[in-house]
Amino acid sequence: MEKAIDIVKNANWINKKIEMVRYADYQFQFPFKNSSENKIASYSLWVSQNGENLEIVTDSDKYVKLTKQDSENLYEILTGEKLISNSMS
Repeated sequence: MEKAIDIVKNANWINKKIEMVRYADYQFQFPFKNSSENKIASYSLWVSQNGENLEIVTDSDKYVKLTKQDSENLYEILTGEKLISNSMS
């Protein structure tokens, strides 16, 4: 799970409130480290229409579209399955 946390933590987040056109495909949470309080970071995750990237929105209005490689890695860590692209190869 540490690798999943690293992917999310090191992503190129932008501070912007994003409204997606459909409900999230997945939701997940990570506990905050180095915090004296028991806080949880909540994330909503969408698989892009082409099936190649993951898009994540936080509960604190941050957004990121992960790279194809990070998307594949994170999806497999979270679901145990391969991220399958909808585009023709």
